[in-house]
Amino acid sequence: MMINEKMMDIEDIQKKVFSVAKELFKKEPESISAIEKSEKGWQVQMEVLERKAVPDKFDLLKVFEFTLDANGKVLGFKQTKKIQRGDTE
Repeated sequence: MMINEKMMDIEDIQKKVFSVAKELFKKEPESISAIEKSEKGWQVQMEVLERKAVPDKFDLLKVFEFTLDANGKVLGFKQTKKIQRGDTE
């Protein structure tokens, strides 16, 4: 009899990426701006505070993209850009 692995849902993926990012960057992640499921797994975009500023609209954030397999294992990540908190796209 084969035991099925638990299917990862969006909340599981969010928790996993927050945990991995906190460990990797030794900083508390700010937020997740995108989570997308594909045939191969998950793509997650996350902001991490790089530098605090006053006023906070000038905080510098790094944006990272994480790639996970269907079971939630992190396969890789890359920094995609730096932004100021007050920037609008």
